[in-house]
Amino acid sequence: MLQSNRSFTKMFAAYGLSAFGDYFDFMAVSILLGYIWRVDAMTLALMPLSFAVPGILFSQLAGIMADQWNKRNLMIFADLIRALITLMMIFASNEWVLIGLIALRSTARVFHYPAQQSMTRIVVKTDELLQATSLNGAVFQLSKVLGPLLGASVAATFSPSSCMAVNAACFTLSALLLLWIPAKQGIVKATQGTSKERLMLRDSWRDGWMLLIQTRVLLVSIIFCLIGLAGIQMVDAQITILLRDIMPQRSELIGWIVTAIGSGGLSSVAWLRRYRQLSFYGLLLGGGVALIGFMFAAFSMFQQDTPLWFILFASFIGGIGTGFTSTGMNYILQKETPPDAIGRISGILDSLSSVIFVISPLTGGVLIGLWGASHTFLIVGITVGSFGLIGMILQNRLWKPGNAPSFET
Repeated sequence: MLQSNRSFTKMFAAYGLSAFGDYFDFMAVSILLGYIWRVDAMTLALMPLSFAVPGILFSQLAGIMADQWNKRNLMIFADLIRALITLMMIFASNEWVLIGLIALRSTARVFHYPAQQSMTRIVVKTDELLQATSLNGAVFQLSKVLGPLLGASVAATFSPSSCMAVNAACFTLSALLLLWIPAKQGIVKATQGTSKERLMLRDSWRDGWMLLIQTRVLLVSIIFCLIGLAGIQMVDAQITILLRDIMPQRSELIGWIVTAIGSGGLSSVAWLRRYRQLSFYGLLLGGGVALIGFMFAAFSMFQQDTPLWFILFASFIGGIGTGFTSTGMNYILQKETPPDAIGRISGILDSLSSVIFVISPLTGGVLIGLWGASHTFLIVGITVGSFGLIGMILQNRLWKPGNAPSFET
């Protein structure tokens, strides 16, 4: 069992601290920029870009390094760099220095992610991969909900600087936990037919893309994952606009919706942990995307007199969809990718996701300007949901021909 796997236990604790740190001072930075320094809207708009652009530029390089270098050492180095940069953020003299430091810290995170994915495949047995990815998924969902909430509370009670100090401590503790894992476990053993010698950067990058293109289950899975992510990012930031238009007196609903989505994600992860292996990829990813589409279509129906239970139910269902999609994609990546290529495939996925993070919110803003919030949510919901239903119906053709859905407990 995973509880007796000491390396994974330490990795899991380190990942929890690292993931929590990624979200903990997000609200503190927003408070510092928006309320203390009172920067303009254009400067605030640069903050999300400082998180996303490093992923576009460096994720595939990070994936190559994760496959060829010691994964444990790479994660430790990334955590220590993030801790140092976070401490430097405390002493930032203006918004431009702060945004630049955030971009540098985001670059370090880019190098941590594929190394963590690749090392998980080394320390965890094949029949325990679903439990491992489910646990990581649960921590990720909790970090998204509790990180900004607790970070905002600490920033408001004390100061944004104290919040950053706590975040730096989280990254440092993560690195210390990883130091307790034997260094030899950060290296993938060469398999038959593979060379121990490091490939040239261009050759390794090309081989990663060729593997993805030629491995149908990975390619289709990533496409569906990106469709769900694009739908979320297209309208996620615009929920405030929707609620402001139809329920201006109920500003507290934002917090309720975020909590309900997070609860749905945790519930889906808890349900998936019942199984040792999954092979119903179309039902998992297609169903997750369909539920995300249902959530946004339901949001388009909100009116001033919409009951709270319907709002929370739609949000909870959408959260289940995000949990299925994110956990399912991580499991498929771990199970269907050769151990010596997980870093590269993870890097490709991260770089494509970062592109979505930049393009989709801008697209959503344009569509809302043209059609209005309610119509945009409806169209995006129907489009995303339709792709999900197609995935469910055609799963045997899109994923593994002849592979019937099955559960293995």
